[in-house]
Amino acid sequence: MTNSSFMLEAQELAKKGQYTKQNGCCVGCVISKNNKILGQGYYEYFGAPHAEIKAIESVKEANKDNYMELLSDSTLTVTLEPCSKFGKTPPCLDEILKYNFKKVIIGSLDPSQSSIKKLKAAGIEVEIEEISDELNKGFFSSLLNKRPYVRAKIAMSEDQKIAFKKNDLKWITSVESREDGQKYRALSDLILTGSGTVLTDDPYLNVRNKELVNLKGFSQPTKGLITSSSIEPSLNFFTAEGKKIIFCNKKDKHENFKNDNNVSIVEIDHLENNKINLKKLLTKINSLEYNDVLLEAGPSLITSFINEDLIDEFIIYIAPKILSNTALSFFNGDKDKSPFNSSFFELTDEEKIKDDKKLIFKRI
Repeated sequence: MTNSSFMLEAQELAKKGQYTKQNGCCVGCVISKNNKILGQGYYEYFGAPHAEIKAIESVKEANKDNYMELLSDSTLTVTLEPCSKFGKTPPCLDEILKYNFKKVIIGSLDPSQSSIKKLKAAGIEVEIEEISDELNKGFFSSLLNKRPYVRAKIAMSEDQKIAFKKNDLKWITSVESREDGQKYRALSDLILTGSGTVLTDDPYLNVRNKELVNLKGFSQPTKGLITSSSIEPSLNFFTAEGKKIIFCNKKDKHENFKNDNNVSIVEIDHLENNKINLKKLLTKINSLEYNDVLLEAGPSLITSFINEDLIDEFIIYIAPKILSNTALSFFNGDKDKSPFNSSFFELTDEEKIKDDKKLIFKRI
């Protein structure tokens, strides 16, 4: 195998943690020698040992009598620069330096760490084999842009309608599309919605896919509600498992939640029209260490996010139906800002899910 082959293997390992790494990073690691894999590991769930530690431990467990000899002059290939600072766990760098690695190959640099200099100082060859940071967009957005990575998941008709005017109808897309959408909830640290959606649809907004929920280390994403008015604790949004945050303009409107340990009330500066300042909302979310945000909301909130240029990726499911004046358009702003028309977004993926069409638009 070549160095690139080991990095590809490390990337595949990193993917295994994408639904359980909440607030952490997807990282995979392979230890090799003489073109053979000695050990491997990945960051399994938030608070678990890091990928490099898991890989080293896998070699030690399989070779209790001679692991030091095997690790000496071996190569450690990891998708993200090893941590050099204390976090949930001790620095991986300290553990790596205990063994006589010949080379460390790194896929993505971490500007918050300083491992490379220390590795070189220890006489270890360092090679950068640049890879896509697709799995850690939220981490890098929070680190470099001081705001989370925001995905918007939208189900619509062919004429781009998403919310029925009458409450006797609920679903636009197929069961299969809704099931596919579950993985984007699981990918997220925070699921964000507005009071209009909560009051109209009374959704749970949790992950219900059994395969995902049963993953080791899985925990329900935190749910965030943006509201300028008081809200009832009996709604499904609040009774479902997991942490919730009410982002509001006045805390005193939510005294009815003061004894609920699962609900936090966070006050955000508001605009002249009494609506919450969304840019300051994302700044606050970043300070709370939520890296990946999924927006599941109605046309009003989606329009506000698009107008403020705060969405990084759109996941859009389109059903083969025309709803005309029975439903509301997903976006009510400048057409040039719509992902379908904007020059700042590109269609990166398109697939068929039963009779629906799934499109993914990402910021260029």
